[in-house]
Amino acid sequence: MKKLLIIIVIAVAIAAGIFFFKGGKVGGLSLGNSLPSDNPVLEYVPADTVLFAGSVEPLDFAKTLEMSSKMGFDYSAMMGASFDDLKSDLGDAPDAAKVLVSIYGDYLKAVKNKSVKELGLRSEVNMAFYTVGALPVIRLELDGTDTFAKAIAKIEADQGITAAVNTVNGVEYREYSMNDESNEVPMTLVIAAHDNQAIVTVNTQLDDAKDLQRTLSEKPTTNILEGGVLNELASDNGYLGYSIFLLDNLAIVDGITKPSANAFGKSLEEVLTAYGAGQEMKDIQTPACNTELTGLTKNWPMLSAGYTEFDDSNASYKMVLKGGNADLLETLGKLRGHISNNVSNDDYVMSFGFGFDMDQVVPVITTVWESLTKEDFTCPPLTEMQASLRQSNPMMLGMMSGMVAGIKGVGFSVVEMNEEALNNMERNPMAFMQDSQLLVTVTAEKPQNLLQSLGMYAPELAQMKLEDGGEPQALPMGMGAETKIALRGHDLVLMMGQTDKLISKVESNSSLEKNGLMSFSMDFKKYMGLLEQAMESASEGAYGSEKEMLEEQKEVFSELKKADGIIKGNFDITNEGIVTDSSYQAR
Repeated sequence: MKKLLIIIVIAVAIAAGIFFFKGGKVGGLSLGNSLPSDNPVLEYVPADTVLFAGSVEPLDFAKTLEMSSKMGFDYSAMMGASFDDLKSDLGDAPDAAKVLVSIYGDYLKAVKNKSVKELGLRSEVNMAFYTVGALPVIRLELDGTDTFAKAIAKIEADQGITAAVNTVNGVEYREYSMNDESNEVPMTLVIAAHDNQAIVTVNTQLDDAKDLQRTLSEKPTTNILEGGVLNELASDNGYLGYSIFLLDNLAIVDGITKPSANAFGKSLEEVLTAYGAGQEMKDIQTPACNTELTGLTKNWPMLSAGYTEFDDSNASYKMVLKGGNADLLETLGKLRGHISNNVSNDDYVMSFGFGFDMDQVVPVITTVWESLTKEDFTCPPLTEMQASLRQSNPMMLGMMSGMVAGIKGVGFSVVEMNEEALNNMERNPMAFMQDSQLLVTVTAEKPQNLLQSLGMYAPELAQMKLEDGGEPQALPMGMGAETKIALRGHDLVLMMGQTDKLISKVESNSSLEKNGLMSFSMDFKKYMGLLEQAMESASEGAYGSEKEMLEEQKEVFSELKKADGIIKGNFDITNEGIVTDSSYQAR
């Protein structure tokens, strides 16, 4: 099983690596525009695929790496950091793992050389990872030469591998065993070239016409471009025409609970039957389970993601779990709170913000609980879920919510840390805290009342009379560093470390506007530099393999800190669904 996992991880790493480097282009498609109408790779991707990751518009490989380089990343060093360890673990690995690891090694060389010529791929890398029914496929456009075939032949020779060569529907393919000394894996890795495209898939115990013929050479009646789902996602979410991801949750659940419902369900049933597991899911393949489970899944029918911006200094990526129930979204949206401007700043090392309206937690949970427990479910897994829910009572949460009443958000910020003090933290932890600048921000409707509530547990807090905008007051926290608290509008701000430098960075917050659920910000260069120092400090007292590992991690962080930019992320509930936005902005 370990070797099979290696095979899967490497296959995903290869696909993800190529997918990542195709992130976008300067002057690319504007948001919401229609996508190109043709792509030779996507002609093989069925419109009803339940999983897709790929591009409609290819991008030059060297240009993409050049953009990444301008942002400060050396991906050849990053991705190759653990490659030697991976190779050394393949002594008794199956042939499939050896082939995939070798391909990954060639890909790392391509990254370093900024050219995929030696892999036989087009300079404008065009690829897709998708499913035909339930069968996984990776497909890449070749450069029109036999370079790819020669690269595979060289890998086989170098690794001492003899592939099983067969033909289906006129297409020659090479099979590699996934078996090792302890495990018999009833499928094989398949690599083929057809129609100037490389294909990586698996051969199952199905008849070749039911798996390999469909994955290697057959074009679907309607492909994914003709089906329109990619255009719809780009239009609805502002995705650029490359690096689009989708997972069709509704089609998956519909196919699992009713195999005749779609191609995924039929294919999955065929595969399970071929492996003697055809009865494994019969308990949920009933009309009731199909109706009830798909009914719930319609609330969240699809997960999608894509770049919304990518140039030589900025990259923005968006992920959307589509919401199909407006009432549910409205209910969940009541949880949204306020994340203060005091939480995040581009000059801070890092920050986390959580926006939760604590006054709405119990009502929202109760509403969802009542909805689920009142449904007349008959599908066994759902009735079991109901029985479990009915044994709990969300109103009990109300008894514990008194002390957090009125809170709309909290945040933690590392404003500054002294690298030298961090390097000596094990010898002098007090100096580390004293030289740091840390903020804890609590946003509340009436923050002074919150301070009084906390006074039940810390009497000294109840005695404090903070003035809005007044001088911070010291707290005896016993943390080895000065700690002060201040009131700034709706914010209670706890300052630790160099408090005199911190107070000038805190502003008054007069707003309680609902602006999100979670936020994250990081000065990448500063943070990676701190991690580098932390690894150096830890390695001084380590020995043997542990010391070697810490020193390797230090080298990785040393490389990563060359990227000088700000990473930001936001998690929210909108009328679209559950949305995650992340971005990188180079300085």
